[in-house]
Amino acid sequence: MNAIFPVVSSILLVMLLGYGLSKKLLVDASFWQGISKLSYWVLFPVLIVRTLANATIDPALVLPLFTIFTVALILILIYCVVVSRLLGLDGASTSSITQGGVRHNGFIGFAVLVDIFGLPGQELGALIIAVLLPSTNILSVLSVSLLVSKKNQPLPALMLKGLLRNPMLIGVAIGLFLNILAISIPTILDQSMDMVSRAALPLLLLSVGASLKMSSLRGSWLPLIAALSAKLLVFPALFLGGAWWFNLSPLVTVCVVVFGALPAAVSAYPFIQQMGGNAKLMADIITLQTLASLVGLTFWTSLAIHITGLVL
Repeated sequence: MNAIFPVVSSILLVMLLGYGLSKKLLVDASFWQGISKLSYWVLFPVLIVRTLANATIDPALVLPLFTIFTVALILILIYCVVVSRLLGLDGASTSSITQGGVRHNGFIGFAVLVDIFGLPGQELGALIIAVLLPSTNILSVLSVSLLVSKKNQPLPALMLKGLLRNPMLIGVAIGLFLNILAISIPTILDQSMDMVSRAALPLLLLSVGASLKMSSLRGSWLPLIAALSAKLLVFPALFLGGAWWFNLSPLVTVCVVVFGALPAAVSAYPFIQQMGGNAKLMADIITLQTLASLVGLTFWTSLAIHITGLVL
């Protein structure tokens, strides 16, 4: 735990810096919207493309990872719906809690893996994102559509739109295409992509921090605790159990568990807003889970390292 806490806390401090800058120095909301769009649509996809294109990918990992992620996503959806119903929540609030369960901030996970493991962590993080993204997007759209009864929007069209408009998924497709066909990125372009990639994680973490809405954390805490339990307890436990079941290597197991303990992605807020869910609750869930990730990521990563015997 002593080795992991400084890594996770340093990443959280960068996000808190972004929050502080957005309140005191760079208070123009349009500035942070621009940074967020630049990072989401350009910087991180470039990082994903370059990482996957140059990565050494073990094809034998894809099916176990896909199985673990799909089963865990379905189980966490069931957990969130059951808990929400026990609390007597309506469909809109339940949809927000499910998004707090299934969605993950891959930017934070990527930063953690790069800080801990360097290039191997970066490559595994990109592969995990590649396998996890499609199932997450499909189940997110399906669950929210059913819970808020958006019958005027065809589900297949919504799912396809969500997949085709996801820049990270496009980056994954390009990177894998280059990797499978063994197409090398030209040196000049590769160097330019490398420079752009270096800006991706710090700017993304700052923009995630700037998007936090700490002043809104008030009201009913039971729904927030339900969403928090999904990411602090249930989801990472499912990922760890799945990695153990498939006897994945220590390094892969730890990387998988890191992604299981990530807070909900900031993109869940506009998605819930658009789909008719409880946007206020979604904002609270994102903020609370992000702050609590210091505890969750430190605990689960340390536990996975201890169980697997991985030497850092």
